[in-house]
Amino acid sequence: MKHKKNYSLPAAPWSSFFSSPQPKSSSNNYVELLARSCFSFLAGASHPDEMVLTARELGYRGLALCDLNGLYGVARGYQAVEKPSHFDASHFAASKNADFRYHVGAELTPFDSSPVTLLPISKEGYARLSRLITQAKRPAAKGYLKLSLSNVIEDAGQASGELLAIPHPPWNLKDLGKLVDAFGDRLYLPVHRDLTWESIQLSREAMDLERKFGSSGLTLFATQRPLYHEPSRKRLHDVMTCIQHGLTLDQAKTVLTLNSERHLKPLSEIQRLFQDRPDLIARTVEISNRLGFSLSELHYKYPQETLPPGKTSAQHLRDLVETGFNWRYPKKETSQTTLDKARHQVEHELSIIRELEYEDYFLTLWDICDFARSKDILHQGRGSAANSIVCFTLGLTSIDPIKLGLLFERFLSRERAEPPDIDIDFEHERREEVIQYIYRD
Repeated sequence: MKHKKNYSLPAAPWSSFFSSPQPKSSSNNYVELLARSCFSFLAGASHPDEMVLTARELGYRGLALCDLNGLYGVARGYQAVEKPSHFDASHFAASKNADFRYHVGAELTPFDSSPVTLLPISKEGYARLSRLITQAKRPAAKGYLKLSLSNVIEDAGQASGELLAIPHPPWNLKDLGKLVDAFGDRLYLPVHRDLTWESIQLSREAMDLERKFGSSGLTLFATQRPLYHEPSRKRLHDVMTCIQHGLTLDQAKTVLTLNSERHLKPLSEIQRLFQDRPDLIARTVEISNRLGFSLSELHYKYPQETLPPGKTSAQHLRDLVETGFNWRYPKKETSQTTLDKARHQVEHELSIIRELEYEDYFLTLWDICDFARSKDILHQGRGSAANSIVCFTLGLTSIDPIKLGLLFERFLSRERAEPPDIDIDFEHERREEVIQYIYRD
């Protein structure tokens, strides 16, 4: 069923844009801050990478992926920003903006209030948001949250400026007052214009609230609240909506979105929609500038309890490798040529390990194997780890990579920029002892 756009709108301060000529030029001064993806289960109809690649193609300054009640799609969106070649981008034009900003957040649905989107300003804000979602999901049924507005205010609003909040309509004055008190100038109201009567009413209401709360720091910004990256996905979104509500397309009627306008639009069209309030477009960039967090800041932290006093991870790893080097390559039994090759390889590997900050990963594996040795538990490393002389000298593997001429880069390299995979087998009768040691310590 094809949905026709309804252009018959009442008089409004911004109604003249329908007949206005399209702007001759457009600049990339817009960031979409409320994008959904298909990770908003049955409430979004495009993949995160499709949203990101389309936004870049259209020349946006950036995009924030804020799915419903979770952060499930943010990693895939980040990959589309960092490694677009990993996705089927053949139908996307070359990006018009190399300095694309990618933000992450979540649209939370308290049971006693309208939805609130939270966007982390910092790594601590991301941790708080993740913790809030986790705590709300634990006591709830799968796919739901047990979350109140007071939880949002207590856990996010008082987060020392670590999170921005965007309350969604319908707005309640009492709840808005609480959010303004909690978030202050970190609270923003969205204004979206999708050519429907509802968006006209909500736009006017937002303007009224801006006048009422403006002195308290409540400001507006422009958004499309996109549910998909292109208009053709409207049909898919309709089907997903019907599945969600247990209806057929004939029964759904007003449950469906009224038109296909909830997609990522060209900048010129966004400027035309908001030509009466261009400041709302510019404010998206201001908000984006406040969002300093990036997923690139997240790194796994390995335990450091086994470090000797006064030693860094790099120093302790080198000490262990040196001890193992003398064990694996005793001077009296090893030719000078082999010693020179082995020494050069040790320095090469330690340099890469230090550059990529993986020392604690190797130390963690060494500690586990050291426990197994102390208990006479048979164990053996396998796979590409055998290509590493560091693994060999630490006793994680038993194959000499120098003697066999193995290539270390098959195991670890700067280009891969991901933790290596060290597989260690333990004798199955005593594997539980090793598992309990890991849990205990």
